Amino acid sequence: MTLKQLKAFLILARSLNYAHASDELCISQSALSITIKTLEEELGGKLFKRNTRRVEITPEGESLIPYAKKLLANWDDMEKDLKQRFKLQRGTLNIASMPFATHSVLPEILHEFSTQYPNIHFSIHDVPNEKIIEKIQEGVFEIGICFKPDNINQLNFQCLFQETFFALVPKHHPLAEHAQVTWKQLLSYPFITLQSPSIIRQIVETKAMEHGMTLDLKLECHQISSLAHFVASGLGVSVIPNRFEKMIQSDQNIVLQISDAEITLDFGILYKKDLQLSNISAQFLDMITSYYR
Repeated sequence: MTLKQLKAFLILARSLNYAHASDELCISQSALSITIKTLEEELGGKLFKRNTRRVEITPEGESLIPYAKKLLANWDDMEKDLKQRFKLQRGTLNIASMPFATHSVLPEILHEFSTQYPNIHFSIHDVPNEKIIEKIQEGVFEIGICFKPDNINQLNFQCLFQETFFALVPKHHPLAEHAQVTWKQLLSYPFITLQSPSIIRQIVETKAMEHGMTLDLKLECHQISSLAHFVASGLGVSVIPNRFEKMIQSDQNIVLQISDAEITLDFGILYKKDLQLSNISAQFLDMITSYYR
């Protein structure tokens, strides 16, 4: 059964006249007869009764009418929907984003994308950096925003920028009077950082080992935004990505440069190798890479 057959059936069912129906379809009466006959053979019975005077629809033909109308309507809706999606006139962009990026990177990027494609909606999933890699490999998400993973087998990583890190201390902390601090100075105070296995946590623990110090972990949390609030309360000091600095309330916390052994991490967009991205994801990838070029 084809859409062509169903369309011919509905037009003939409405007109009950082969001449009128064939004219509307812009085909010959013999071609219309063959189309209807083929459909009847596929379904296993007559849809129309035809004699020299008139055409009548059978009860079975009557029962087919609502199904045929629904199938054609669904096809038209599907065709319209896909055309709009290819033109980015509708659709939802799903992104797996580490919380740091959700706060400090995505807002201005999504605003730019929304300006170009106002009918597109967004679904942002806050996912830890390590989980993003897993979700992309499993095909749960097409694209992820994260730090570059150590192992990118089967994955493509497109670097957008290199991220550096600053020290974060409460406004009235002894270190707040300094223009910059060393890792050893910072690690000598109670520390607030993200839960394992976050990259920031790994950086802090690695630096503690390098300096032969035991990390005095006062508090661990999941979100960088929460981390900043705990630092402001005076519970301890921390380390944050550079681009998160604009989210810090300067009347409560002080951001300081770390003078020794500056750390830089590649930050960018992750997607699966050999995967044909959807049009909406491909356009977002083009836009975000152009934005940081």
